[in-house]
Amino acid sequence: MALRLGELLVNEKLITRAQLEEALQAQVIFGGKLGTIMIEMGLLSEKAMTGALKQLLGFPCVQPEDMENIPGSIIALISLELAGKHKVIPLAVAGRKLTLAMANPRDIQAIDEISFRTGYIILPVLALEVRLYFALERYYGIKRPMRYIAPPRHVREELDQLHVVNGNDSAEPAHEEDYLGAPGSEHVQLPAKGAFTAPPAGPPPAAEEPFEDLEEIEEISVTLEDMTRRLVAAVNRDDVADALIDYLGAHYARAVLFMVVAGQVTGWRAVKNHQPIAAIDQFQLPLSEPSVLRTAVESNSFFLGPVPPSGANLALTTLLGKPAPTTAVLLPLAMLGRVVGLVYVDDPAVNISEAVLTLQKVTGKALLAFELLILQSKILRL
Repeated sequence: MALRLGELLVNEKLITRAQLEEALQAQVIFGGKLGTIMIEMGLLSEKAMTGALKQLLGFPCVQPEDMENIPGSIIALISLELAGKHKVIPLAVAGRKLTLAMANPRDIQAIDEISFRTGYIILPVLALEVRLYFALERYYGIKRPMRYIAPPRHVREELDQLHVVNGNDSAEPAHEEDYLGAPGSEHVQLPAKGAFTAPPAGPPPAAEEPFEDLEEIEEISVTLEDMTRRLVAAVNRDDVADALIDYLGAHYARAVLFMVVAGQVTGWRAVKNHQPIAAIDQFQLPLSEPSVLRTAVESNSFFLGPVPPSGANLALTTLLGKPAPTTAVLLPLAMLGRVVGLVYVDDPAVNISEAVLTLQKVTGKALLAFELLILQSKILRL
């Protein structure tokens, strides 16, 4: 049997067995690939991960500077369609040989298709996806998936430095992540240091918009038992998120589920008046900024009260739209010794303070569902 990445890292004493187990558990909660999780958690550096993947896969690896200032004539050799489909970046050409940066240089099907479509012999090299997604956006205009918006700090600082050195201050900073990445979605541009991110908003309405008359909305019945059955049957993290947000959306006017990873609060699922909030996958707020989200994360306890429409909280109130929340509750989802998610709920027609105990029960069930997924994953690995 081929050696797995985690086992290789343990054998090489780059991480401990306990750290591997922690990363595998985090992978169930956050999604993505194992190398990505380890970089996010600060268990090892990009350089160490690249070296391990080189040893595991047997392919040369791209250095970050190799993906800077690629000539337009080289980029033009791979179409937007092929680059987006296979997540590849052309690096150099020599005669009929084209060097191609790939997250998975063993993807023979992708190599064969690109070779057939371009007429070149493909020489695949390994690149971490944190670099690939940045390059795809920079050279092809392909927006980074949500998970790749905010890179680990050392990656972001390195990329910013490269842009200044190369006189390319206009290029966007990159994101996080690494090997054989995660599901994608649209993103919002990273803010400058010390700023916060909010979805783009249109012109403000002339007057405060009330919630729709809930009597005119078709009643959606989702009981606690319905949610519980779905949580027990969940086979992945998205099943848990959907079951949780469907229940909350059926009982409260607004509900949001956030992920807390790599020093960022990122939107995952959201509903308002039984309808998904489209901008949720564009929401991201750094925990370095004071906000009610940061308060709930740092205290690891529920927050109950108003959401001041100022400072970094504006990102949240902009996401929620009108009317502004009066009293809201935020409940942390804590696992692995840290807060991994947040549940937000508000409803002007409900005394939200009386709902806290019910919401704690609901979020507790969701946490147990995540723990079940972790146990199932562990059983499958044995």
